[in-house]
Amino acid sequence: MANLSNWYESKSLLVQALVDLICQRTSFVLKETEIDKFLLMLADYGIKSENEFADSFFGEYEGNEDDVLQQFVQDWCALAKGCLPKQLLKQNDSAKLWHELIQFDFHRFVFNGNTYFFKRNY
Repeated sequence: MANLSNWYESKSLLVQALVDLICQRTSFVLKETEIDKFLLMLADYGIKSENEFADSFFGEYEGNEDDVLQQFVQDWCALAKGCLPKQLLKQNDSAKLWHELIQFDFHRFVFNGNTYFFKRNY
């Protein structure tokens, strides 16, 4: 839960619920100013409520380099096992999988040097 402060209490109940969930699910969005910027970024992707965040949030990864994309693709493939052809899952080219398949299902954005993935369709 977010720290109760004048900043928090000035938010609507809808936004307070969203802030609480952001604080529960993320590790790198910590300060009030960061949360405000994060909320604006989420709104750009149509995520404005606790339920929308809960349904669309996939993960937070430390860093913003290619290794983050590789880790995300590995995590996604582990979850997609049984839903995709084995030949596709055996590909070792994370960038290729991202560009040819996965990017159409996820938003990826970097915030404060960390990478966040949200489902496009939730």
